[in-house]
Amino acid sequence: MKHVLLALLLASPPTPPTPAPPPVSWQPCGTRQAECGTVEVPLDWDAPSGRTIKLSVVRRKATGERLGTLFFNPGGPGGQAAMLLRDYPQYAVSDELLRRFDVVGVDPRGVGESSAVTCGRPVHDPAVTQFPGTLAEYRELVAHNRAVGLSCLSATGPLLREVDTTSVARDFDAVRAALGESRISFLGKSYGTMLGAEYARLFPGRVRTMALDGAVDHSLPSERLVADASVAVEDSFERFVRWCAETPDCALHGRDVARVWDDLVARAGRAPIPVQGGRPLTAEELRYVAYVFLNQLPEYGKGLANAIAQAEKGDAAIFASVRASALDDPASTAAYRSILCLDIAHGIGGYRDLRARLDRVGQLAPHMKGTSEFWDMTAGCVGWPIRPTNPQRPLDVRGVPPVLVVGNTHDPATPLAWARSLSSRIQGSGLLVNDENGGDGHSAYLRAACATARIDAYLTSGTLPPAGTVCRQAP
Repeated sequence: MKHVLLALLLASPPTPPTPAPPPVSWQPCGTRQAECGTVEVPLDWDAPSGRTIKLSVVRRKATGERLGTLFFNPGGPGGQAAMLLRDYPQYAVSDELLRRFDVVGVDPRGVGESSAVTCGRPVHDPAVTQFPGTLAEYRELVAHNRAVGLSCLSATGPLLREVDTTSVARDFDAVRAALGESRISFLGKSYGTMLGAEYARLFPGRVRTMALDGAVDHSLPSERLVADASVAVEDSFERFVRWCAETPDCALHGRDVARVWDDLVARAGRAPIPVQGGRPLTAEELRYVAYVFLNQLPEYGKGLANAIAQAEKGDAAIFASVRASALDDPASTAAYRSILCLDIAHGIGGYRDLRARLDRVGQLAPHMKGTSEFWDMTAGCVGWPIRPTNPQRPLDVRGVPPVLVVGNTHDPATPLAWARSLSSRIQGSGLLVNDENGGDGHSAYLRAACATARIDAYLTSGTLPPAGTVCRQAP
């Protein structure tokens, strides 16, 4: 029976052709000759003649010899590709890609300047733990998540049920059609790799080249995603500890950094750490902000050390500043939660399940206690009022030109193992491993010179790097 089900899943019917929307009406906007426009798409792709929503689209036309159109997605979900490409193109793609491609940024449905998700309650409440130690705390978490989801449903309406990544991929093909392109190139980072892989699954013949950097393998079950992410975050924390031991500029140099951290978190568990001029921070908040810093190693090792040293003295102001930027923006957190609760089946049937998973990640990550984005989306989606519409399922992408999958050796957000497994599920794909700068931090593009050059060369030529290519630190 299992084999029959698997065969049915893999032999899904072909995707219906995408109706071509009217051509985009472009208007000058932003800096350095950006163009802005909108594309209307169906609210529900299963009812294409019904209500529509608007997508915000930004384009920068090729400044040199044009190869075609390149779609860019910065991740998230909730990353605003349109704004980034319009106002800060240097943080989106390289000058080489801007020279050779019309680069297009689309804010996915639910995000940014497209028809957006809004919620009537904050997604994160520091008074509600995501790591419940009692049945009462678990029930409080479930009630909080349900109340947040219902507030989003009330404020957003039917769109909240339609922001899954399959719908986003179909939107992107509608934009392709509106641009009059038969094929596109695609560069996706982090969540953008989920989107890119789904686009390749649905529309393999419409891909010219596709680079997936900081890869997520959406076919993996939630328990595996959480365990792998916990190990990766703990690995990055231990690398930060070693960096401090080797770096005199580290504010904690010469000390037992792991012990200092554990003591600080334990202290915050007893009583939140004060913040000068602000609200005290809980142990969970300290751990999550540390995770944010770890995503930017090695550049932000000093920042994390300074934050710990300051908090140890009784002021968690640095932590509070980063927390605000990461967790307090209502638009990005609403989109993030709403999209991932449709894309990830958490597999938690009750407190006992969550407690068992907590015990497991606590063993895997004794210093960071399982803190990761994949724990956040597990605990954050328990009690969500809308069931996943695009949950994990077997992935077998065929008929697509060679795709390049990229992974850092020590990525805390998307472990290298996911890049390897995603590559194995896309027929004919290649894997580029980035170990430059120690392979630390989340994603490689525009952060590591070798990987950036390899990705650019592939996107422009269509030729994969030789099998087994690893970008290493220059001597």
